[in-house]
Amino acid sequence: MEVGDIVVSLAGHDAGKPFVVTAVVNSDFVLIADGKSRGADTPKLKRIKHLRVAGQSGLTDPTNAALKKRIKQFIISDGR
Repeated sequence: MEVGDIVVSLAGHDAGKPFVVTAVVNSDFVLIADGKSRGADTPKLKRIKHLRVAGQSGLTDPTNAALKKRIKQFIISDGR
């Protein structure tokens, strides 16, 4: 898992929601954001085992607007 990956949460109250990985903390944790409930300035710390990689966003230093736009494009292309 690396910065810019689009992931889907598998556990917790956010299960099923897409996020973008904004930073890799260590081999067990990453920081994720979606631009709405979790902004780029306040990402969520999440265990890697609770995430599934669904694609690549191409974002390396995302803003909230860029996160929302890329996740919306992912949802539309994924057929959700």
